Amino acid sequence: MIGKVNDDFFRRAILPHTGASQPEVVTGPRMGVDAALLRIGDLYMAVAEDPVFPGSATDPETFGWITVHIGASDVAVTGIMPRFMTYSLLLPPGTPESYIERTVKSISETARELGISIVGGHTGYYTAVSVPTIGGITVWGFGKEAVTAAGARPGDKVIITKGAAVETAAILADEAGEWLKSRGVQPALVERARARIREMTVVEDARIAMSVGGVRAMHDATEGGVARGLWEIADASGVGMRIDRSRVPVPEDIAAICSVTGLDPLEVISEGTLLITCAAEKAEEIVAALEARQIPAAIIGDVVDKSQGCLWVEKDGTTRPILPPPVDRFWEVLAEVLERPEGPMTPAERQLCAELEQALTALQTPEVAALIPEVGANIAYALPGATRFEEIAAVPGRLHNVQGKVVHMRRPAMAASRHMGTTLLHIRSFFPEARCVINLRNQPVVREALSRLPWRVVSMPTPEGYRQTHDDYVRDLQATLQGCQELPDVIEIPDRLNLERLILVLADSLPALVEKVTTLAREVNTLQ
Repeated sequence: MIGKVNDDFFRRAILPHTGASQPEVVTGPRMGVDAALLRIGDLYMAVAEDPVFPGSATDPETFGWITVHIGASDVAVTGIMPRFMTYSLLLPPGTPESYIERTVKSISETARELGISIVGGHTGYYTAVSVPTIGGITVWGFGKEAVTAAGARPGDKVIITKGAAVETAAILADEAGEWLKSRGVQPALVERARARIREMTVVEDARIAMSVGGVRAMHDATEGGVARGLWEIADASGVGMRIDRSRVPVPEDIAAICSVTGLDPLEVISEGTLLITCAAEKAEEIVAALEARQIPAAIIGDVVDKSQGCLWVEKDGTTRPILPPPVDRFWEVLAEVLERPEGPMTPAERQLCAELEQALTALQTPEVAALIPEVGANIAYALPGATRFEEIAAVPGRLHNVQGKVVHMRRPAMAASRHMGTTLLHIRSFFPEARCVINLRNQPVVREALSRLPWRVVSMPTPEGYRQTHDDYVRDLQATLQGCQELPDVIEIPDRLNLERLILVLADSLPALVEKVTTLAREVNTLQ
């Protein structure tokens, strides 16, 4: 799991452990609340804490700007303007001093623009840190009145600023812009999304809304996006909602990026998107004030009694529950961006790998484990119409038999096994219907089991001198396939010096491959 811990764990393992009770605490840790509120004399004190880390493409100036605005936004949603901050800048050994100077200068300049004084912090190098990281930014301020995400009332209107998935689109455009363009996202849309990094703030949004009045609750739609943000307001306030899903703005650039990456724009991180509930008579005035300052805003629904539920209303009038996504899938896509130079997987690639993961689970039997070669096995699984190695999924590393169980150390990925991937491509050049292949042991008992099954079994020729280079393997595989009228079920790989004797099991679908492997495993087991 990447990102925040899940709700159940938070409630069970973290929320009960908050130290001593103090009478000044008005709002402490709870789901859906961005900042704590303390009562200090006749004033409220709002205080928030956040970690911040840059992407691989983030320059020090942007890193500094984001650092301040993320912390300041969590205070601003209480209706109190941030005034003070501290931060800890943790650095990998060897970080250039010039990088540190630029980051610190940016933090200072951004804080000054927002009227925030930096009153302390920490800066140091640590071997446990792999990228420059704000281990924590703490921001606080004081005010005579305050709101929280728990203040929504039935009858309120619900307002959203900027639109859904602002942060998701901005970071993906910044980290994987060229990949997005290669997948058909217009360059102008990628650049528009990249520019949204400087929209990842709700400080001004909140200030404007409070200046109009009538605000009951505010919440920054961070992890889990708009869906979680709405649900958290409803949950914290003990109310229901009816939200017109079609009125939630998803700008063109954001929609294009979410479409390519298979992300739901309403369920992914959106720092910079402010959710507001307000007195109904103030809603239009708040929207007008925001738009006068070039901050897009829209009324998207109503707060209702809890008994009416928290619901999305579709265009046709049907409804479905607004639920917090169990995980924010943005983090998965971002991790793929960092791990895969070619960018995150497409929805089709993600589905391909998920299906392969399910197949591996189905093969978790002692009988199948007995068929795993000493050198390990792998499954290559192709997208429909695949003609390139990059369009084939496999397991990074190999499958192994560990104490009677088929194990793999990493999740399936695209272009993960050069040998099995290219083998499948050669097979597909003769039989395009072939979608998957696995290599297994080829022992006498396996050959006997194959003789008992109604399968098409063909054998590659024994190489001269029992020596076979990669080019020999490809030549012999192609020659064998050329002599076939139909896609074989099994191809026997011959004896070779210092190489284990193997078979290839082929199929036109992954369920068919799983069925063949388990059938063979059962037959072998009955013969032993």
